[in-house]
Amino acid sequence: MNLLSKLSYISRVKKLELFNKLFSPTPHMRILDLGAEVNQNGNRGLQFIDFYPWKNNITAVNIAPEHIASIKKYYPQIKAVVADACNIPWPDKHFDIVYSNAVIEHVGNFYKQKKMASEIRRVSKSWFVATPNRWYPFEFHLRLPFITWLPGDSYLLTARAIRYNHVLGKYTFKNKKPRFHLLTAKELQLCFPTGRIIKQRVTFMAETLISIGNNI
Repeated sequence: MNLLSKLSYISRVKKLELFNKLFSPTPHMRILDLGAEVNQNGNRGLQFIDFYPWKNNITAVNIAPEHIASIKKYYPQIKAVVADACNIPWPDKHFDIVYSNAVIEHVGNFYKQKKMASEIRRVSKSWFVATPNRWYPFEFHLRLPFITWLPGDSYLLTARAIRYNHVLGKYTFKNKKPRFHLLTAKELQLCFPTGRIIKQRVTFMAETLISIGNNI
């Protein structure tokens, strides 16, 4: 396990431990894992649905059919549905908790992010939403230092010139525009105005921002 993978693993474990501490889940709670994926390499604790013990009460949502197919293969007791995080197909307050990790930065611009947040608040009694901190001085998608400190969305334009390609395992040039939009703590608070922002860190400053809240 390289350093970045190790940091990611520790961060995920800390998030799951925090979730348990804050919500003390019980076997009867209905949980929506929004943007769910299954960990297929045998290491438990990385993905929420690998970690959560009462799988019969989990609903897993992902916009990608291949992820939903994998979830159904490994955990047939989980209700797995292809759906858009900005248009969640359940009624108001249907779920006790919505859990979402590293999804909101991938749905589009700030308008779309607010739409996703609005849907989470609509269908949930409580929520736990985590996303990378834009002001952390190293961007883990691109594997470039300080790039997100550039003003506005210019970091996305710069990433078209150079960024790390995770499939090829090397830095590449003349890329397509990255499909993510990072949030600051202030922007995440605007998405979830009644929530509380927790800044979680593994290194010297917070890599992750977490909004927690409830509608009860």
